[in-house]
Amino acid sequence: MFIIYIYVNRNSLFKCKEIKSNIEEYENYNMNIKKNSWLKSCKSYYVNKKKGHKYLTAYLDNGKGNVVKNKIRLHPLLENYSLDNFNGILKYNLTREEDDYVMNKLFPIYNGEKINKIKIKQCIMLSVNIAKYNKSRNETIKILNQYNMPKISTYFGFTKETIVKSKFYDCMKNKNIRNELSCGMLEIFDKFVNESIDNEWLLYFEDDVRPVNINKSEDLNFLYNVPKDAELIRPYIGNNTNCVLKDIIYKKSYAGGLTHAFYISTNGCKKVINYAKKYGWKFDIDINLYLLSKFNQDLPSGFDGWSFSSTNGLYDAVKVDSKDEKLAIYHMSHIIFNQTSLPCAPFLN
Repeated sequence: MFIIYIYVNRNSLFKCKEIKSNIEEYENYNMNIKKNSWLKSCKSYYVNKKKGHKYLTAYLDNGKGNVVKNKIRLHPLLENYSLDNFNGILKYNLTREEDDYVMNKLFPIYNGEKINKIKIKQCIMLSVNIAKYNKSRNETIKILNQYNMPKISTYFGFTKETIVKSKFYDCMKNKNIRNELSCGMLEIFDKFVNESIDNEWLLYFEDDVRPVNINKSEDLNFLYNVPKDAELIRPYIGNNTNCVLKDIIYKKSYAGGLTHAFYISTNGCKKVINYAKKYGWKFDIDINLYLLSKFNQDLPSGFDGWSFSSTNGLYDAVKVDSKDEKLAIYHMSHIIFNQTSLPCAPFLN
């Protein structure tokens, strides 16, 4: 393993001869200086190589007057894209077209054995019984009722004041983060497992979800050509264009967070509950869920900033005793569910 240290004075980035030589040395790593605005808010950085991969470690201004450490892998797919400092987190700033290209390369299409058709037993929406969310939920239900959906029910979760009442509260390793959504989600999984007959499928919602890119005549009671081993399916990552459910393809998936809708099987729910009880829920909201993917890679690429900021730099932070405890996670080729509070893509209509 080799390490090269490069120090940057952020107050005189383009003036100091020492800085200039450092930049020239850094360019030997195929990085375009014009596309690396993070250098302007960086105290120091170095590049090292391990097992054939190059890694960038930088000490960045987090926007609050503090210097924080961040590390990403210099993935060949991303070397020509703009890399920025987002409050101490190195993250690529891609256009939608660039994002689609990289996603298609990082997450390959599943071409294994498939199940022709699976039935979605029910939708359960997580909400809270307070005025703000009552309004949001009622608007959402009104819109969902325009579609051919599985049976929809609402699970009333927790506030900061009531979170201690959750049966999963003791599983939360960090009591200082937002655990209300995590506990509510786990309670829904537990309820679904107890009501399931064999391995069935649940569509999980938050209360501001919106169907997109599909015709209202589509039958959302079913999914088609699903990977045989699938346990969780993400419907909010792919192309933001019109689609037909029967034509959707699936890709191996991992990492991410703050999601608003997904499909999960009874077996998937069991694995998540087992993880929470056995190892403890370590990070914000649903970060643990996607780090449990059996396809997860040690790839702090800057493409997925949530993982790093939520795990203090330990990207592959979810460790389990057996690979059988991991989830088979896939995402759809198209976005079919978005949300109003934190859209995963622009609303087109």
